[in-house]
Amino acid sequence: MGAALTADDEIAIRAEMIRDYGILVSIVVQGDILPALEVLLLEHRLREIDFIALARSSPIVPKDRAGLFGKALFAGYERDFVTALHLLIPQIEHLVRVHLKQAGARTTNIDKNGIQNENGMSTLLELPEAVQVFGKDLTFELKSLFCDAFGPNLRNELAHGLLDEDGCNSPFAIYAWWLALQLIFNTWWNSANPAAGQQKVNDGQIPPAEPVEEQGEP
Repeated sequence: MGAALTADDEIAIRAEMIRDYGILVSIVVQGDILPALEVLLLEHRLREIDFIALARSSPIVPKDRAGLFGKALFAGYERDFVTALHLLIPQIEHLVRVHLKQAGARTTNIDKNGIQNENGMSTLLELPEAVQVFGKDLTFELKSLFCDAFGPNLRNELAHGLLDEDGCNSPFAIYAWWLALQLIFNTWWNSANPAAGQQKVNDGQIPPAEPVEEQGEP
């Protein structure tokens, strides 16, 4: 048997995985997403209300956030990725928190003053329930895009005011918009077509999602 991996080995492997993932993201954005978006813009005239309706009908979107998700998706459709990213990232973090909380995960911490605080996206995605709820592949993508220092770290860069306009128009930002659109559309489609949706869940293409409502802290 080989020697067990050290902590340094694990870090090096993760860095290499995220580097390869970044190369793949750039290829997909340039070769697939942007050309498809150009065709969509030429052939269809979608409105903000259409994206809001999609978000409202998708079981993965918290019901009181459909408007914000819809506005973010529409902004990306209009190629305004600066607006899309600023709207989208906080809502994705909220979506992650709501679904983990619904699955029974503890999403808060108590600080030294006894005040309860919500955990950030980085901490949430390290919870064991994350893979159970979102699946291994989507959990990796969410970590790699939004909150890993080896990747674009979009959530933390945005939260701390470090993301400039070029960063908001980077392949990673465009892919983040597309990933949200794909997730929201697929969960809507699967809920409207249960047989096809269950097959995709069984194949590991998309995590199952139950409709979620906002819940206050107990």
